[in-house]
Amino acid sequence: MTLSFFRKSILQFILTSISIVLIGSLPYLFFNMKSQLDVLMMIERNELNNTLFLHDTIVFNIQEYGMHMWSTLKLITSGGMVEYYQNGKYYPLFPELFELFTKSMVYLVLGLVIGLVVAVVSTILIMSISGKVRALPKMILFVLESLPDIFIILIFQLLIIWVYQKTGLLVFNITSTFEGEPVLLPVLVLSLLPGIYVTKYLLLAFEYEEEQPYVKLALSKGLSKWRILFIHMFRNSVLTLFNHFKSIFTFALANLLMLEIIFDIDGFMTFLYKNSVLNPEVLTISLFLVFIPFFIGFTILKWGLERKFWRGEGTLD
Repeated sequence: MTLSFFRKSILQFILTSISIVLIGSLPYLFFNMKSQLDVLMMIERNELNNTLFLHDTIVFNIQEYGMHMWSTLKLITSGGMVEYYQNGKYYPLFPELFELFTKSMVYLVLGLVIGLVVAVVSTILIMSISGKVRALPKMILFVLESLPDIFIILIFQLLIIWVYQKTGLLVFNITSTFEGEPVLLPVLVLSLLPGIYVTKYLLLAFEYEEEQPYVKLALSKGLSKWRILFIHMFRNSVLTLFNHFKSIFTFALANLLMLEIIFDIDGFMTFLYKNSVLNPEVLTISLFLVFIPFFIGFTILKWGLERKFWRGEGTLD
């Protein structure tokens, strides 16, 4: 079973890696990227003022597409110096990209951890009340889930400004200043929506487990409801949570770009947003930088969880 699991994981890794290379070089398939990049660089260097005569059409250039994929793979595997173009000059990609990546991932991981902890506690508290009373927190979750992400971020910022105007107390930094970048508020905002989604999925899993015979058997044996919730129902809901958590991680990663822009944070996602147009290979390298560590982490965690369940530890003792 373990051998089959790792074979499947290796196949997923290979297929995803191929997809990243294909996606990263995709502009070369449909556009004449070499001439476009030359023109953009000339504009940035003020060598070209009139661009009205320029035009471009969608093409289907398999040769350029394949050549760029091959050059990107050579660049990644050779371990040589990687540079990116910005404002008329070339700069080394590393270690700058590593530093920005580390900073942004701290925001992301802290946000996900806080969201996960709050979601687990909230779910257990909601499950501890009667079924009729649960309708209110479910409705609140539905309303929060339906709100746009940017609306929630702006509400947080406006609320802090309002408190500061009324009391003179600045609870959190809402944007970057000379003193540094905001940390706590972006983390809390980033944790909110993943926490809502995790709570929703956990509630569905808990309510499903609540109808299972082992819960009624445990109650008839005199086990407390809290013990059943914490030990048995939560343990049997872990795999369901994990299967949804990967999509929640992707959702939080997408929100990270919007968060960095609104809070004026010089991070990994904004670097990618600003520089991947003129440097398509930066997109491929950055995707690998995100994919590899988190794929390894999710694979190890999934292997541990499924191994525990294969041994029958997911049933009621």
